[in-house]
Amino acid sequence: MSKLITPNQILGEIGESAVRTRFLTMGFQFDGRSRLEAGIDGIAEVMVEGIPLAKMIAVQVKATETAKYTGENDQSFSYLLKTKDLEYWRTSNLPVILVLYRQSDESFYWKEIPHDFSVDQRKLKFDKSTDILNRNSADAIAQLTVPKAGHGYYVPPLGGGEDALVNMLPITLPDEIYVSSTPYSPKQAMAILFNSDETPRFDWVIKGRTFWSFHDPRCECTRLIVDQDQVETIDTSDISLHEDLDTTTKS
Repeated sequence: MSKLITPNQILGEIGESAVRTRFLTMGFQFDGRSRLEAGIDGIAEVMVEGIPLAKMIAVQVKATETAKYTGENDQSFSYLLKTKDLEYWRTSNLPVILVLYRQSDESFYWKEIPHDFSVDQRKLKFDKSTDILNRNSADAIAQLTVPKAGHGYYVPPLGGGEDALVNMLPITLPDEIYVSSTPYSPKQAMAILFNSDETPRFDWVIKGRTFWSFHDPRCECTRLIVDQDQVETIDTSDISLHEDLDTTTKS
């Protein structure tokens, strides 16, 4: 009897090839696995302008020819994961995504497989507007490689980033900062200023019973909340340009 390659086998190969091409056009490297794979069809590697970063995503491809997905409408559909696949993916040391490819309309959708996904919650919900596998999803997929614990690392935008309107203004600091001890907490100090006959000002801060401001409290209403004989003047640059980061941030 002659050997037979089934239509499903051919469709599977077409799906993997289509997904590989899609990842390449998105700026990723993509390497397919051997026929011994048990639930991971390929490994996508993050690249920036053609430079591989050794940040990997495991990819499982599910291909169909024309069939609709479960509950499919113009906005969404769902996909039921197999328990064995889910248990296999859960042990992965790489982030795992599922890519659905439909040959009839050349549609590609993707979804991350959460590590904490329960076998009793096997249904993935796909949004047709946000879960499309294309250049717009490149950054979101790359971000999956950032460790969930620790400080992580920076993954540059892969799709060229987004335009932004910057409305920041330059700030010029005064030459001097005034520091004094105070017997009051911030709440007590605010109450004193509100109850005084003078117009209160609040361009100051009290931190650990220490008063800080850019104005001389002895000449303003804030004289009521400081120990006037303890007021000192510090050059702003001594703090803002200090080599010790703790000094600049804590001050």
